[in-house]
Amino acid sequence: MAVAYVADGITPMAAAADDDDDQGASGGARRHPSPPHLTPSERVVYVGDDGLVDSAAEDVSFYENVEELTADFRHQLGLLPEEEQELSEAFKATMGLTAFEQERLDRLARDKHGTMDNFAFEKFAAKYFRKGFKAKFSAETLSQPILNTTDDRLNIKAAPLIFEAIRRFMDHGSKEEDEVPEEMRPKKSVMTRVYQLMNPYSPVNSSPSSSISTSPVITEAKISELDTQSSVDDSPTTPKNADRKSKLTFKRLLRISSSEKKTRLTKKSPSDEFSQFSFAVAGRGTDPDDPEAIPRTELDLVHYIIAHGIVKPSLRDEILCQLCCQVTDNPSPRSRERGWMLIALCAGCFLPSNHFVNYFFAFLHSAPSEVSDFSRYTMVILRRTNANGVRYHPPSWVELQAVKLRKYPVMQVGTPDGRVIPVESDPATTAWEICGNIAKTIGVKDNFGFSVYVGVQRKISSLGSGSDHVMDAISECEQMIRVEQGVSEEKSSWKIYFQKELFTPWHNPDADLEATNLIYHQILDGIHRGEYALLPEEVPKMAARIFYIEHGPEVDLELVRTRIDEYLPKAMLANSKSRDQLVKSVMLAFRAKGYANGALSTRQIKNQTVAIATSLWPLNFSAMFEALRHSGPPLPRNDVIVAVNGEGVFILDGRFKTLVGFHYYDIVDCVAGCVNDLKRSTISFITLDGAEFGFLSPNSSTIHKIVSLYLEGLRRRSRWAVALQSFQLQDYTGGSGVDFRLRQGDIVELKDETRHPLIRSSWLYGRCERTGAEGSFPSDTVYVLPTAERPHDRFLSMFRSMGRDQMSTLPKRTGALILSSGTIGRHQNHGLESCA
Repeated sequence: MAVAYVADGITPMAAAADDDDDQGASGGARRHPSPPHLTPSERVVYVGDDGLVDSAAEDVSFYENVEELTADFRHQLGLLPEEEQELSEAFKATMGLTAFEQERLDRLARDKHGTMDNFAFEKFAAKYFRKGFKAKFSAETLSQPILNTTDDRLNIKAAPLIFEAIRRFMDHGSKEEDEVPEEMRPKKSVMTRVYQLMNPYSPVNSSPSSSISTSPVITEAKISELDTQSSVDDSPTTPKNADRKSKLTFKRLLRISSSEKKTRLTKKSPSDEFSQFSFAVAGRGTDPDDPEAIPRTELDLVHYIIAHGIVKPSLRDEILCQLCCQVTDNPSPRSRERGWMLIALCAGCFLPSNHFVNYFFAFLHSAPSEVSDFSRYTMVILRRTNANGVRYHPPSWVELQAVKLRKYPVMQVGTPDGRVIPVESDPATTAWEICGNIAKTIGVKDNFGFSVYVGVQRKISSLGSGSDHVMDAISECEQMIRVEQGVSEEKSSWKIYFQKELFTPWHNPDADLEATNLIYHQILDGIHRGEYALLPEEVPKMAARIFYIEHGPEVDLELVRTRIDEYLPKAMLANSKSRDQLVKSVMLAFRAKGYANGALSTRQIKNQTVAIATSLWPLNFSAMFEALRHSGPPLPRNDVIVAVNGEGVFILDGRFKTLVGFHYYDIVDCVAGCVNDLKRSTISFITLDGAEFGFLSPNSSTIHKIVSLYLEGLRRRSRWAVALQSFQLQDYTGGSGVDFRLRQGDIVELKDETRHPLIRSSWLYGRCERTGAEGSFPSDTVYVLPTAERPHDRFLSMFRSMGRDQMSTLPKRTGALILSSGTIGRHQNHGLESCA
């Protein structure tokens, strides 16, 4: 555990029409001939001094003047402003909750006297409390809910138990019997027990499953008809390196959206279960009428009280009202302070209802001076919870200690290069905020794809860089260690890391040297630990790169022999014979690459090492999402993992073996939808050969956003296109006739428009590979391939055999934008071609 505590454009080609006036016949201008009759698949454009005639359009003016044409990347980081925003939003899960307007909460916190005058807690009690209940401390037991707003059987049963738990927590430590040995604590987590008590429909024999899971398992509820056996031979081919054996020392957290977590917590029938985040475990647990169902330890009591509010939103006002009453006119200062601690902890996990929030703020304003710091803290945290969403786990031991000390926790976040960065946090802190703070602190400008990881028990789970709460992960780690090993939360050892998880397909290592340095050290550590596996023929080359980066050109046999243990896994150096052979191979590779001459800078080699990472270890640098095959070609299994990375989209089984994979140029479209009868979101990948792979996933929206942006981003940057139909451009301007022709299936290398006469925004300029001729053509006559490099000929030949119907389904280019050669040049020696 590492924690401390502190107190308080591309702009579209905009053309301005400036057409020349038509010249009369007397002006001597050459007139273009009349366009001939065309077949439906043929398009001819005639260009003369008086304008353009397009067989597929009418009244279209030709070349338009453009005063300025730019294709700037923000700080040359490789992301357009709109891409940067959308990609960062892609990992922010939708909360699925109705949050208060932030301004409303700010106003309630700011206007102390107005809020207290208009919304006194006593007024709320008079209107909504059951008969006989008063808005003050009570030493008596509770037999029914305080509020008269619920008739829910489970709420009526739970309210007295919550009240008893609150009393126990407020009095905790005042009696000797309050100390409970660790071995006497329940084996199940409190959250599991509460979920079972509040959800009688939870499966009796379900296994516990946490977000830090040891295997990605998904329940095939309501779609057993999909359990058809299939042959592996029916599956499409997978890209090279898709099945590269990575020694996955650590398991990954499969992303799951917050809205899906909410759905699970409020599900109404066993058929609605959808894997991983369920709290149900084997057995029914203790009867809630049994006094032993209420925990005895301090942290377990906090979990018990707040877990009810997390699992059952209709109990949140009841819990807060009970706490407000118990701290009002409480004769014990110690008990009163501990009650305010509970109020603050609740505010970090859930919000009051819309009709109670005004009165709750009024109550906070009326807090006595001795607990005013708790009151102010609670108002701040309420607004943070409103902004970042409710929690899905009760507070961690770290949060409880922070509230006791009346301070904010400071997490120590490790970076790949060995630094430890202190980051102040609170209960609402998200992975997105942590990533932003770390990037700003260490000077990383291009922080897309960097994520927060939580490590515990030799497992490391990615929280991504979105709206997942970091304290939820810490709380889950603490509970996992306690349940599996019997170690108290106080002694749990978890760590927070900041690492690269995902590359864009057009990643440029030279754009941000600080980010590249972090990624390089991450690769170095991953190779050493065996997480990033290398094929035998790649080991000497990679080791030679590392030695050159770390030691420069002055590397000899003795240096390699004495230092090679620092860079390669122990398994490779198990015996002296293999060790000696490897040392010699590394030296041969070092000399063969010219490193001994020092011709290349270490920075260049470091950039190359980072550039090839996504093709060498595509699955290690992937965003992974749990899914279930819903339609399309059969796969060996239906419960799968969708892995999205800089190389393409891969469908994996539970052991991370690739079932099928697609390069981005294989994918024509990515569609998100919904299956009405199952009420589940879907994601479909439509491939060039007409196949459509459909999957159920709670993260369909996120997958769709990432893949769609990658496809569009690659098309923006692509230099390769395929002609969808025959096209002919006859240019008679300037007294010479230029005839540019395309046939269906012709490969066109797109050129930089800024070097040629500026043309309309719906036109492109390129070179036909078949003829070698260059010319202009409308953008909708070609299909721009979403790729950074030229695909292989076998793939490109598919277009020549396509029918017109198939061609018509391919997406058309709606805007012309080819980036400068310097921008595209970053893709040399890496990218899709390297694994095609």
